[in-house]
Amino acid sequence: MLPASAIKIISQQVDKFVLYAMNRQIPDSLNESYHDSFSLEEVLAGTLINRSKTAIYSLTAPGEHPVWLKTTSGEILCHVKVRPAVAPRAPLLLYHHGFAEMPFTSTWSRLIPKHKPFPAHSVCVQAPYHNSLSEPFNTGFSSVQHLYQMFAGSLRIMQLLQEQFEGEGAAFTIVSGLSWGGITSLLYEGIFQQSRAAIPMFSSPNLAQVLLDAADNQNRTLPVPRETVDDLFNFTPYYERCDKARVFPILGKDDLFFRYDAHAKIFPEETLVTLPAAHVGAMWHTNQKISQRVIEIMTWAAQHPR
Repeated sequence: MLPASAIKIISQQVDKFVLYAMNRQIPDSLNESYHDSFSLEEVLAGTLINRSKTAIYSLTAPGEHPVWLKTTSGEILCHVKVRPAVAPRAPLLLYHHGFAEMPFTSTWSRLIPKHKPFPAHSVCVQAPYHNSLSEPFNTGFSSVQHLYQMFAGSLRIMQLLQEQFEGEGAAFTIVSGLSWGGITSLLYEGIFQQSRAAIPMFSSPNLAQVLLDAADNQNRTLPVPRETVDDLFNFTPYYERCDKARVFPILGKDDLFFRYDAHAKIFPEETLVTLPAAHVGAMWHTNQKISQRVIEIMTWAAQHPR
């Protein structure tokens, strides 16, 4: 078995390679849209579930289900994967995947293996523009509005799922997600404040810092001031709306996407868990620790109603 120092070096090299590859796939059109976009909340307001094409009644049943969205960017098809608990009164865990994760259930399946019992209904939510490997970049990052649309579509689907499951008896809801999905979970709690707890994994609300770090690492000159990137993509104000006692972040000490030194200071020390992991592939060797942490938070949430 490799020593920890070697694992760290290899893991960070993988992070660097993936950051480089992702950075090269971002369309130039994103740079042209910085000064002409709706706000995130305006995009959210223009995002609705298409109830005539979505089988709402089936969304609490086991299996994968399509969810259609009506948006100002056009009609969008997303999916959810559902694993109900045996007990109808069990809580609901909403999980959101990372950016460009294919299949969208990959890390969810690692976190909650199908063959192991789990004390909650669990649903994995697919973001808009994630039906092919190229779509998250070519469409999702084609403009600021499309980037916001990826978040807004997921938020509407999560809202619908919480309504459906709690309407059928689920005790409460916890939102969670990896990387991009972690940002989504913080936005959900910050905007709606209806979940018992949020668990952002290898993530923080400051997407702007991730984009700026990526540009610096690739020696890429941004076409707009850094302050503009911060204004558009630093979602920390939404995190500030959250009850901090209900947010349980997990960060990787060796993460080169959400660098520990830049993002750990956002969260209170008493709720932050730090793991010796980089970003890419972290769920593959820390999934058991994270799964146990999720169960601990669910136990806490059951004892702390809003």
